[in-house]
Amino acid sequence: MQLKASMRGDTVIEVLFAITVFSFIAIGGMSLMNKGTAMAQQALEIGLVRQQMDTQADALRYLSRAYAIDYGKNGPATELWRKVVEDNAIRAEDGSAADFDATTDGKKCNIPSGAFALNVRNLFSGEVLRPTNEVTTYARISYDDVPDMLPPPRAEGIWIQAVRSKIQRTADGQIKPGFYDFHIRACWHSPGQESPVTLGTIVRLYEPRQ
Repeated sequence: MQLKASMRGDTVIEVLFAITVFSFIAIGGMSLMNKGTAMAQQALEIGLVRQQMDTQADALRYLSRAYAIDYGKNGPATELWRKVVEDNAIRAEDGSAADFDATTDGKKCNIPSGAFALNVRNLFSGEVLRPTNEVTTYARISYDDVPDMLPPPRAEGIWIQAVRSKIQRTADGQIKPGFYDFHIRACWHSPGQESPVTLGTIVRLYEPRQ
């Protein structure tokens, strides 16, 4: 009995072609899914880092107000304020904060000397954190809470640079109120990104004693 032409099966070439087309579609779909996942994760990280930066900014404002209240008493607020603005601040006559473009060289994050961060969980402990490039997830203050253990907090990829304004006088020779520009920066490596992700903002606080 002879088979009709309409009952002929697919050739090997046709099967291979179908498999190839399916493979391209599957690979393209997986690439789109991976790209979408990476974008969603990066958006989440940016949101979390902005929260970390806002927390540092709020801590600076709170510290400034606490120092104004504590002025002359040499309490914990005065001690920490002096550490922040006297030990770490750059005088405008001597220089300025590192350019934002210098935050990264395209491959790694560059943390300038004199940079610091605040331990917001125990602000008046007198502790000033020194930032590190060793970022486990995203730029943040890592506390690594473990029961019955008190690991030291770490500033991972987030830091502050303080710049003190130039001394200016009024027409009658009085010193104008000075201010500090606190440059808050963040830099970290996000999955799927060749270059580090960077964020930055500036908080200006006036000298509370004037």
